[in-house]
Amino acid sequence: MNYPIGVKVNHLTEREIEEVGEAFAYFEYAENELGMAFLYKDRETLKEYICGFTRAMLKGGFLYSTSRNHEALIAFRHSDEKMNLACVAELLKTFYRTMGIRGFLHFLKLMQSGGESYEDTLKKAKKPYILVGMLAVRKKYQGQGYMRKVLNLAYAEGKRRNCPVVLDTDAVLKCDKYIHLGMKHIRTRKYADGAYLYDLVKE
Repeated sequence: MNYPIGVKVNHLTEREIEEVGEAFAYFEYAENELGMAFLYKDRETLKEYICGFTRAMLKGGFLYSTSRNHEALIAFRHSDEKMNLACVAELLKTFYRTMGIRGFLHFLKLMQSGGESYEDTLKKAKKPYILVGMLAVRKKYQGQGYMRKVLNLAYAEGKRRNCPVVLDTDAVLKCDKYIHLGMKHIRTRKYADGAYLYDLVKE
């Protein structure tokens, strides 16, 4: 299969960053499904977290897009790649703003309660992988095939490095879409009623 090249993103406007945050924060979950939004007091706080995460990935050099129009954005890195100080600082600042110290500690404890992620399994086995930390299609480009195009960028990197591509997602509908786009559902982690993470992989 031939994969597209795409572009590395070095700059985003504040409006583009906001659109990424809105794509996550205002996703329509299935009935009785909370997704990871249950961690935040409201959708706007979740949006603020996603915007901060996007800025961190931008500073880390891990953000890619389908073209310079930034129709869709994806953040991924190889397991051997480390986050730089600017990336880590932006992440910590984002966690502090949206959760506070107590909330962040609760978040870490909660993540452990759901069981081992597939990423953790690969780490323990000392196997390399490509980790997708975020994927978003800006609203005006949704429903036009850009999710497939941007995900193919990560697939191409996995093929180039001869390793699997892994990600997790918080909604059944998202999980089904990833399966449709070539990923395999490996396991499900439960954090609360209506709050799950679905681990997926593209070998």
